[in-house]
Amino acid sequence: MELSQRLDFGSFEAVAQDKEDTFDELASLVDDHFDLTPTPNTPLADTGLTSLDRIELAIRIEERFGVRVDETVYEACTTAGDLANYIEEQAQ
Repeated sequence: MELSQRLDFGSFEAVAQDKEDTFDELASLVDDHFDLTPTPNTPLADTGLTSLDRIELAIRIEERFGVRVDETVYEACTTAGDLANYIEEQAQ
């Protein structure tokens, strides 16, 4: 018997979050790891995140939300609020 078959965690039900919750979680993630406190209108270009920071943030977003982020997403999402909206849309 496979380990995944022996472990019974019951069923998990995805709980939809609203956009404000998604932004709050994203802002908390950024604050915890990069010591920045973005607002929804904070331009991503003004955060001072380096290209390596953006890669780390993308990994953390994927771990937390299950959404892949790459440079094209950063280019399309000009503000922290836009990025939260993208995460919200992709997570559904």
